[in-house]
Amino acid sequence: KNFTGFGSYWPTIADNESADPRDRAFSRWLNSVEKIVFSSTLGEATWDNSRIVDADPATVIEELRQQKGGDIIVLASGSVIRSLLRADALDRLSITLCPEVAGGGALLFEDGLPSSSWSLRQSAVTESGALCLLYDRVREGK
Repeated sequence: KNFTGFGSYWPTIADNESADPRDRAFSRWLNSVEKIVFSSTLGEATWDNSRIVDADPATVIEELRQQKGGDIIVLASGSVIRSLLRADALDRLSITLCPEVAGGGALLFEDGLPSSSWSLRQSAVTESGALCLLYDRVREGK
């Protein structure tokens, strides 16, 4: 669902002169980076630099970590984030708390996730009052 939503909006924003320059820059970045789509139902990924993987996210992330390259970022996919939390495969967690009450929906931190410790690295408040929080994973012995 996430890939379909992102893929129907972001690819064209880079060339939209009426779009916010920050959105255009984000779109250019999204278009240029490799995108791995975890799905057992999608048949093809039409967005540039995208590929579909029907495998355990933690296993794929471990394989990616063995390759040269930069950071591995998960954008707005609660199911992938939960899978990585279960496998203790996240090093950093960025959470934005918005001043809205949705009244329902999927939970990011559902019952059954293992306990873990995190250290606040950075925080910021947006003009709308949202809190942008960046946490690093704290592991014993490291």
